[in-house]
Amino acid sequence: MKYSITLFSILLLSCTIVSMTTAQKKKTVATIFKPVGIVDYKTENKDWVKAKSATPMIAGDIIRTQENSFAIIKFLENSMIRVQEKSEVTVSGEIAKGEFSKNVYLQRGEVGFQVKKRPNEKFEFSTPTSVASIRGTSGLLIAGQDSTDVLILGSGSVDFKNLISNIIQNIKAGQTGYSMADGTIKVEESSQEDQRLLNQSTADTSKSEGSNQGGSKPDSSTSTTGITIGLTINAPVGKENQDLIVSVELTQTSITLDSLKNSTVDMTLFYRSKADQPFKMLKSTFTERITKFTIPASEVFAPNLSVYATLKLRDGSEFSTPAVSPEMNPVSLAIQAGQKNELRLPFTDPSGKKKTMIIEYK
Repeated sequence: MKYSITLFSILLLSCTIVSMTTAQKKKTVATIFKPVGIVDYKTENKDWVKAKSATPMIAGDIIRTQENSFAIIKFLENSMIRVQEKSEVTVSGEIAKGEFSKNVYLQRGEVGFQVKKRPNEKFEFSTPTSVASIRGTSGLLIAGQDSTDVLILGSGSVDFKNLISNIIQNIKAGQTGYSMADGTIKVEESSQEDQRLLNQSTADTSKSEGSNQGGSKPDSSTSTTGITIGLTINAPVGKENQDLIVSVELTQTSITLDSLKNSTVDMTLFYRSKADQPFKMLKSTFTERITKFTIPASEVFAPNLSVYATLKLRDGSEFSTPAVSPEMNPVSLAIQAGQKNELRLPFTDPSGKKKTMIIEYK
């Protein structure tokens, strides 16, 4: 069967491909996972707007927090940062030749971090005065108003560089480094106050190795019969158009596992790839502490999937993760964009059948 394409269609197609190719250069590098209080963000093409959960961030996006507010940002490979109150950061990153290079530029304020150690990765935190090269580390970076930056390290080690003098000092776990406006760097043992600030800044950022950047923290709730259940969701970083295995783990129970098995009706995972779509569901029989679900490749799209899970008991009790309003506050799982660039053109053939022409381009 032959199809004719007019010159106008070819030109339109060419323009579309160029536009899509340009858009592909800017891929999602992180997600605003948990904004609390007054949190705003801006992009290259959009001025400041209110930040919402599961909002994807591309290189150059900026997020800021007001007083008594903070935001958790998760990167594709599962590293997380917590932007403290009255802070402003710019997120940058790119994936090239298998290496994920990221930079968090702290214009003002404080940012706590939990960086997962991964091969072929580069993670830097920078301020107008300093650069901290991170690998498998947790800590807190403070951009001082007097151009004195403070780095408090909870684990691992960091090369701390002063941009005025280019002096580099290695900071180890349990130490605090000071990068001064005069170009010097001072290193001391962390004080109790340093440790308190560190613990506060890394709250909500400690995750299990290998979990998706959108993995949930443990949630627990109690039924009217007094049974307490805690659940959490974890998944590897997904890839577009590939099956995604999501695990729902029982993290807490006030009754024995065998009793819970006998009392459970089913475990259900709800998921959707777009906010304007209804949630779809996958059901499973609860038999072990970890229940695995496979979201089919046809439903896995970048930049993220929203999911939540429920556990129903025979007495009518229902538990979920997140524990409160899960449908309104789902967990965001990061999805990497596919390697192939495709343009899908729906059309109707002469017989009236609806078909789709798929054009791959570089």
